[in-house]
Amino acid sequence: MHSLNLIVHDNIPLFKCSYCGNCYGFLESTSYLKVKMRGCCWYFPKYKLIDIKNILNLRREDFIYDIANLSNSKIEKYNIEVLGYFDDEKYNKLKPQAKDFDSKLFFKLCPFFDKNGCKLHFTLRPHPCNLYLCREVIESCGSEYESYNRERKDYFAYCNYYNDLLAKELQNNNLNLIDNFDDSIKFLKQIHIPNFDFRRLREIQINFENEIAV
Repeated sequence: MHSLNLIVHDNIPLFKCSYCGNCYGFLESTSYLKVKMRGCCWYFPKYKLIDIKNILNLRREDFIYDIANLSNSKIEKYNIEVLGYFDDEKYNKLKPQAKDFDSKLFFKLCPFFDKNGCKLHFTLRPHPCNLYLCREVIESCGSEYESYNRERKDYFAYCNYYNDLLAKELQNNNLNLIDNFDDSIKFLKQIHIPNFDFRRLREIQINFENEIAV
């Protein structure tokens, strides 16, 4: 028996599933790379302004500068994306078909992947990473997942709204992460946005019908 629960630290949520890391054989965990047990760590983390703001509120300005200075980081006006590994040669050779998602994920690896899980504490990840659940977990939760689904949608709506607001505030002050990074970070540190009002969600007990031994 495994469990799913919501953890929140300083406006940063995490859907914590005790089965994560043991999902070899699940669709989203399929890997055509040398690293097979990489779970769903195929996302290239994109830190939007709301993620940067949350991390700055933790007094981790040093982390923002660390990722901005990585050789594999791509800084755009209002986000920082940290690029991982993509085996395009193998992808172009195999090109597996998938109906409802991009099969390129089978050939990707997050730059923060570690054999023991993510190298980063969840408070230093962009919010899509923390609230992602594979379809196998969602289906196994049944109707109990609805409260988590609603919380996820509401938090994403909150993030989208305030991310747009932060972008407009930067724009109004002639600031962006490309042309004036230091001043933009200073501005984001000082501006206030309200925290999300999280609900208290009940822990879900998950029983996988065909649990995979690893």
